[in-house]
Amino acid sequence: MKKMLLIGGLIYSFINTRAQSQIKYTAKVETGYQFFLSRPVRYDIGEGWLGYQLGGKPNGVDLSLINGISFKNNLRLGLGVSYLNYERINGYAVFGDLEYVTAKAKISPLFNLKIGRSHINNQYTNGSTETFVDISGGVEHKVGKKLNLQYKAGFRFVHQSIFLPIRIGVRL
Repeated sequence: MKKMLLIGGLIYSFINTRAQSQIKYTAKVETGYQFFLSRPVRYDIGEGWLGYQLGGKPNGVDLSLINGISFKNNLRLGLGVSYLNYERINGYAVFGDLEYVTAKAKISPLFNLKIGRSHINNQYTNGSTETFVDISGGVEHKVGKKLNLQYKAGFRFVHQSIFLPIRIGVRL
């Protein structure tokens, strides 16, 4: 009988703790258009150089899926994967996502930081892989109890270039 009470007490404690938890699962799907801004890195052409990793002034599109956890609905940490397409040069990115929403109002400002690795299939053998940093800000609009729309813009530093990404996302 004592074992049954102990097991029952442990199950009750576990369920009660999970029900009042400040940490929740969150998922987000976002898509965006990346406007090419500049290429801050200049090279002296040497032997074996095949050109910039992204030639010309390529704008791009991306589609991302991010899964993670939310602390008190304000601070979110996640891992994501993206499909990238820079004017017929496609690739993918894997990244960590940090997001902070400043208020719990219906429309709230948000700040976002993505850091990860981006791989594109370009003119180089096996393509090019580089670290990227994406800093953005915007607003989050609560549509329902568990559905939020996000509108963001910022700067993305990747593949010897700087982009201005404009994104829209849905967070569950």
